[in-house]
Amino acid sequence: MKTLELHGRGQGGTELRKLMFNISTMEELGEVLSSRDHFRENLQTALLSLMGSIPVARGALLLRDRNSGDLVLAATRGTEARPGLRIELSAAPARALLRRRRPLSVHAQVPVLTPWMRRTTVLREMGAELIAPLRFKEELVGLVVLGLKYTGDVYNPADLELIMVMANFIALGVHNQELFRHLETANTALRRKVTENRRLYRNLESIFSDTVRALGAAIDAKDPYTRGHSERVARIAVAIGRALGLPELEISALRIASHLHDIGKIAVDNSILLKVGRLDQEEMVQIHRHPMVSYDILSNIAFPYPDVALLARHHHEWVDGSGYPDRLGPKELLPGMKIICLADSFDAMTSDRPYRPALKLKEAVGRIREGVRVQFDPRVTRAFLEVLRTEVRGEAATPEILTGVDMRFSTASMLGSIDRFLGELQPVHG
Repeated sequence: MKTLELHGRGQGGTELRKLMFNISTMEELGEVLSSRDHFRENLQTALLSLMGSIPVARGALLLRDRNSGDLVLAATRGTEARPGLRIELSAAPARALLRRRRPLSVHAQVPVLTPWMRRTTVLREMGAELIAPLRFKEELVGLVVLGLKYTGDVYNPADLELIMVMANFIALGVHNQELFRHLETANTALRRKVTENRRLYRNLESIFSDTVRALGAAIDAKDPYTRGHSERVARIAVAIGRALGLPELEISALRIASHLHDIGKIAVDNSILLKVGRLDQEEMVQIHRHPMVSYDILSNIAFPYPDVALLARHHHEWVDGSGYPDRLGPKELLPGMKIICLADSFDAMTSDRPYRPALKLKEAVGRIREGVRVQFDPRVTRAFLEVLRTEVRGEAATPEILTGVDMRFSTASMLGSIDRFLGELQPVHG
């Protein structure tokens, strides 16, 4: 891989470097907030990490006093406010902040919160532009205040998602520190609970999943035709994996790899991704390069699940050996690679693309039928069809494959097509 491919030039390269910086920041932030030493200094580091990820020049981190309910300034950058400053927070705005699942512009019109923000003059003195609650379960533990972005641009959806994920990291760290402070006087039962909480914190599985989901959404946002694509591919892939009886660890790897399989596309120019006509040879070379870029990025991350980077690298391999980038044969392909290949292809078929409108469900299933034993693995295809049949019958508690699909089809006709297709696959074993 040439340096240009990894680091890029122009906007694509800048986005790739920013994305890699954000992934690294998440890992460092978890380590900082899991430490019991110098917690106040660690809060300052956490604030600077969040600000640098956007980036912004002014910011503050406030923690809520459990006794008075007030917000107390714990860390600041770019403002004249000093740690220890208190901001009154009564019960009504506190409840409204606790209900917030997204950051809030100080200029927004929100009942209860808007009057509180207007009369809190210290927010204006800080140059506040955006506030994000620090929530842990059903407790408001604090607030992050951010000023304008360095560029002067408005906060975009990817910024807001990243801010909320990092705020969740900080909130969990603050909550655990509260438990640590009570450790010396706690009884034996509380000591066991704190130990378990710290072990769960080190794992950070749910927070890690939120981070991956946010990064997948940021990747999809590069191309308006693929918004939600990574989430849908992950849901389809996990449904197939469960139908095949894969171990839970492989299911987790499948989910993470599906969310991040297209991360390499951030290094591909939008002019290529959004081109309506046929791609020329050089453009195809760039498109075919994105799985390798995905692998280069993901192989530098210590995932707690097996083969995530490899699954992303080989999600465009075909079972007849004619896929890319490495033209692997069926015996070389892991089950997860074959699963993501089918899930990715199905979602692409049933979504609008620059070069064609979304296919109807029946037509998409027909395309998969044509690709069995060429592009798609028969056993994986059978599991896909069995899940799809359950969903078309309306027997699935939560549809996964049909999410985002045009539902205007005849149930009887669709079930007939699926059953005939399954009949053709009946002799397949192993």
